[in-house]
Amino acid sequence: MMAIIVNCPLSVVNFREVSVSELMKELFSVRLYKNSQGRLVRRLTMIAVAVVFASGAFKFALMPFENWPLLSDGGVRWIFAGLTTFFGLWIAFRLVHYPVFADFLVSVEAEMIKVSWPSNAEVYSSTLVVLAMFAILSALIFVFDLVWIVVFRWIGVIVA
Repeated sequence: MMAIIVNCPLSVVNFREVSVSELMKELFSVRLYKNSQGRLVRRLTMIAVAVVFASGAFKFALMPFENWPLLSDGGVRWIFAGLTTFFGLWIAFRLVHYPVFADFLVSVEAEMIKVSWPSNAEVYSSTLVVLAMFAILSALIFVFDLVWIVVFRWIGVIVA
């Protein structure tokens, strides 16, 4: 029997063993775990995982397969890419409903609600400060560079 140790992110000391059969049972389940909690973070996580699978499948479909006769036909490659994308969508759906991971995502959304986000005016003024400092430091480095060029030409390190 193979066991995988899973660390529940909600508690430092909460370790439990998960068997492969339990993971397979969860993979082929259609049960929704705490469906009404953490919806935004779970949906965004599902979209991100699905995009990773879909982009990998698309990249696979565009690869040249001269040495593999079965995959040299374009239709077979696109069918395989479509099946891979569908499998990725299912994995993404099951991942956000896996109890340990779903609890983590629910707690992430709960913590994100507690964050005090800056107002639009604060973001605008902070952006202006960063851009102004960038311009000032760029000009300062430019002046230092010109001074060193003059010094190096004067001592003969740089020949004009």
